[in-house]
Amino acid sequence: MSRPKSRNCIGALLACVACSASQSPPAQATPAALVVPVPGAPSSFVELVKRARSEVVNIRTAAVIRRAPIAVFPFGEESPFYSLLQQPAERAQSLGTGFLLSQDGDILTNNHVVAPEELGGRIADEILVQLDDKRQFRAQVIARDPPTDLALLHIDVKGLQAAELGDSDQLEVGEWVVAIGEPFGLSSTVTAGIVSAKGRRGADLGERNRGYRDFIQTDAAINPGNSGGPLLNMRGQVVGINTAINARAQGLAFAVPINMAKRVVADLRKFGRVQRGWLGLGTLDPRQLGINLPSGAAVKELFLGGPAHQAGIKPGDVIVKFDDIEVDDAERFRWLIANAGVGKSVKLQVRRADRTLEFVATTIAQPTK
Repeated sequence: MSRPKSRNCIGALLACVACSASQSPPAQATPAALVVPVPGAPSSFVELVKRARSEVVNIRTAAVIRRAPIAVFPFGEESPFYSLLQQPAERAQSLGTGFLLSQDGDILTNNHVVAPEELGGRIADEILVQLDDKRQFRAQVIARDPPTDLALLHIDVKGLQAAELGDSDQLEVGEWVVAIGEPFGLSSTVTAGIVSAKGRRGADLGERNRGYRDFIQTDAAINPGNSGGPLLNMRGQVVGINTAINARAQGLAFAVPINMAKRVVADLRKFGRVQRGWLGLGTLDPRQLGINLPSGAAVKELFLGGPAHQAGIKPGDVIVKFDDIEVDDAERFRWLIANAGVGKSVKLQVRRADRTLEFVATTIAQPTK
């Protein structure tokens, strides 16, 4: 026979049930707000790409490659066998991308798009530009700058939609970026990623002293054919020109900062070539000269009468700051001088033995080779 429950137990049970009934159901979690990189930016890439595609062009080039003639003895070109032994000419073709700088047909792209390595640096015989609406035009090269791998083209058409240029100095590592181009001939291909790093130089790509490098690194997918195309921020502004990839790795792509390109384009339009600064010195990384400093540019040689020599710089000095900008290494210093332009007065902070000195020098035009 079971024992009856006490009144206290029954009362507690009823109180618990009443309490549960009076409580409201658990509140639903509020969905997290969509995160956008900058105020006013779209929450997807759709509208950005719709606006930007008409600013992007596909570039196709073609050229004839003639091989060096094979000598035929004893009669040379008069030999009946001469023409039989010569290698036939080949037709080389390449693909690339560019974007519109003006409504009347100025286009910016990579130099290697219009002057591929296969041609030994010469301009292709034919350059064909296709707009987003599929219209095609023959393009002419206005000017180019191999050291920064940039070329300015022109097509005879008006009323185009020019790209808006941004400020690459304001880019933050981790910021979303979008690339549009023609990888492997697949026109208007869109890829996205983030800014992985800034200030990458030739040494970071396994290059040394091959032009002026200050790349934006991104993990947006870049492939052959993307070269010369725009790298866009989430405002739809061009912040870089897609230029290089590291073929040995995935997610390693590089773009020329648009701020560098702006100065290059201005000089190409005005002078037909880039006016680079020069101080009349040669530098190496300090440890290459046996100087135990982790950064800076060590002066290896001076040109007598040059701006640096006149300012008081001596061989063995280590330049650690250029106009209050820290000098990481000799390549960075070389880029800073060149990018300063001509006729600019610059302040150089120098380590000489155990002393820190300051000098002022004025850049002059870099001598042409």
